[in-house]
Amino acid sequence: MMLLAISTSFAQDKEAKITLSFEKADSLYVCKATVTSDGSPVIEVPVNLSVKRLFSKLAIGDAVATDSTGVATFEFPQDIPSKDGKLTIFASIADDENYMDTEVSGVANWGTVVVSDNSNVGERSIAAGRDEAPIYFIISSLVVIGIFWGILIYAVSQVFKIKRLGKIEE
Repeated sequence: MMLLAISTSFAQDKEAKITLSFEKADSLYVCKATVTSDGSPVIEVPVNLSVKRLFSKLAIGDAVATDSTGVATFEFPQDIPSKDGKLTIFASIADDENYMDTEVSGVANWGTVVVSDNSNVGERSIAAGRDEAPIYFIISSLVVIGIFWGILIYAVSQVFKIKRLGKIEE
C-alpha cells in the first residue's frame, strides 16, 4: 500500500508595502509608487495604477515594473473627470509570484472639474415628458392617429353602404 502526502505551500509569503507620492513636474502629473519589503526596495514587481470611478476602478495604463530603487513611475492623464477635482488613486500589486496582493490609495487634486449645465431642463426635448415634448412630435402623432381613425371610419361607412345597396337590389 502506497501513502501519498500532499503538502500545500503558498509562494506568496512575503508582504510588500506600497507608498504613493504625487508630483506635478513641467505640466505633467507624475505618480510614484515605492514598493518595499522588510525595509528594502522590491525590484521588478508589476504595479497597477487605477482610479476610483462610480462602480469600479478605472485602470490607468498597463502595469509598470519597479526599478532598482523599488519605484514605479506613472504619468497620470490630465483629462479624467471629477465632481470636485479630487481623485482617489490606487496602486496595487496583484498576482505576483513572490508577494501577496497589496493595495494602497491616496487622494490627489488632479481631476478635471465637470460642471453640469441644467439650464435647459424646462425646455422641450425628446427626453422630456409629454407636456414638454417637441411640437413636431405632438403634431405628427395627432396626424397619424387622425389618419388611423379616418381609415376605420371610412371602412365602417363602406360596410354600411354595401349593406344598404344590398337591400335596394332585392
